[in-house]
Amino acid sequence: MTDADTITKNAKSNLAFTLMDLPEERRQNMARLYAFCRIVDDIVDEPGMTSEERHAALDRWLDLITSRVSPQPGIEEEVHKLITELQLDLLPMQELITGCRGDIAHTQPATRHELLQYAYRVASCVGITSAAVMGASPAAREYAIALGYALQLVNILRDVAEDCRKHNRIYLPADDMALFGVTADDIYNQRYNYRMRQLLAYEAALAEKYFCEAEECYQKLSVEDRNCLIPAQAMSLIYSTILQKMKDDEYRIFERRYSVNNFRKLWFLLRAKVGSFEFPGLAEWSTLYNEKKQP
Repeated sequence: MTDADTITKNAKSNLAFTLMDLPEERRQNMARLYAFCRIVDDIVDEPGMTSEERHAALDRWLDLITSRVSPQPGIEEEVHKLITELQLDLLPMQELITGCRGDIAHTQPATRHELLQYAYRVASCVGITSAAVMGASPAAREYAIALGYALQLVNILRDVAEDCRKHNRIYLPADDMALFGVTADDIYNQRYNYRMRQLLAYEAALAEKYFCEAEECYQKLSVEDRNCLIPAQAMSLIYSTILQKMKDDEYRIFERRYSVNNFRKLWFLLRAKVGSFEFPGLAEWSTLYNEKKQP
């Protein structure tokens, strides 16, 4: 098992789960990309490092992907091989590092524009590179960007309490919080009330908008591109379901962490693979039956 496989397996993430059905070569390549993303994220989030050490570690990866330094055996060599063999566009990977670097000394986004800029770097850029690794054409770029926004917004909504408690970060835009009369103190003290629910519903509507945009982009893609992007579509189904669960539960994010079990993930992967299919209801079955009876 390669270092990338080990990192991907241990992470037990939704993305890692959706890769199981890929052809072996693409699965290996996606494992390498996932491992790179996981390592960059962990450099910023895991305890035990000073700010200077975190910046230095990110600088090392920036130098590695741009070939300014030689890779060490292991995951560095695997990522370098991925980049060179597929001739990947380096800009999205550089943007990811920039986005993660901003979390070392986190500043709450003031506006939605700043929030989406962050989401573009840490999620949409991952989607752009993932689409290329999975074999999709450049036509999939807009799909990857919109889906990246949607997935990251769901992550932010779901993890409001954890980001605040564990990392002392607030990603909800300050302007939006002011609009609904929610303060940073409300989040730090986990005050669940009408104003908080309205704020979270406001942000959820933005995520829903980008899920819709992503689906519209997906339906315009060629069959070949859609087949390449099955794991991404499974991610869309998983995360839109998490969003719906939060919505149905009135966003009780301070009380529970919302997720989807493995059985449903498998079902979503199947749906993404064969396409959505809704069985006719009784009325539709009756109509079909009667039509067949007619001469």
